[in-house]
Amino acid sequence: MAFHKRLKELRQQQNLTLRKLGEKAGISYSILNSIENGRIIPSKDVALALAIALKIDDREAFVALAINPSQV
Repeated sequence: MAFHKRLKELRQQQNLTLRKLGEKAGISYSILNSIENGRIIPSKDVALALAIALKIDDREAFVALAINPSQV
């Protein structure tokens, strides 16, 4: 699954808006919106911040999906 689709799925499962997730992760709404719509690929640091904000257990796999989608 593509990172942006996985991100949206996880965000919706936790009933978070883009703005609320952005606040939790310290990422602007516009950047987060672009990531979720597949327009930009997040950096490793941004992906990690999102993993922490979403309380993902396997953060390494989540970050790897973001920075190296063809390898996962």
